[in-house]
Amino acid sequence: MKFLSAVILIVLAIIVSHSLEKTIKIIGEKRQVARDRVFYIQKTLQLFVFITVILGLAVVFGVSYTQFGFVVSSIFAVVGIALFAQWSILSNVTASIIIFFFFPYRVGDRISIVEDKEKLEGEIIEITLFHLLIRKSDSSILSYPNSMVFQKPITIEPKARRKRLEESHDE
Repeated sequence: MKFLSAVILIVLAIIVSHSLEKTIKIIGEKRQVARDRVFYIQKTLQLFVFITVILGLAVVFGVSYTQFGFVVSSIFAVVGIALFAQWSILSNVTASIIIFFFFPYRVGDRISIVEDKEKLEGEIIEITLFHLLIRKSDSSILSYPNSMVFQKPITIEPKARRKRLEESHDE
């Protein structure tokens, strides 16, 4: 019975992982996201599926609920702390996933970020798993952490947005 449950869990995980991969690819094509970024998002979400399968297999093969509860609560504690830490790697990866699905700006858009003492302006040249790369008017490259995108107001230049919308309608 344990073996059958394990096989079902693994097959289910493969189906979910494959479906996630296809869905993310479709969303990425629709939103004109770079292939590398789509790949990073796919692999990150597949990692979460893999971890879930490992935890599920542990339960199937007899890890007690007390031990399982301790592991799961420990993981949630670490993840919770990491998500609230401004500069943590996990918060930037999580922000990258949110940006993939909900960020209204794209590579090529000119944006302004309102900081405390200055206004950062430039063109988005790349959106990676950890940061936005922005080319400023003096040709320098600014690396802006993904987790900060949700903490500061960002505006897009109207011309850049209009041009992007026109290009998407032409296709």
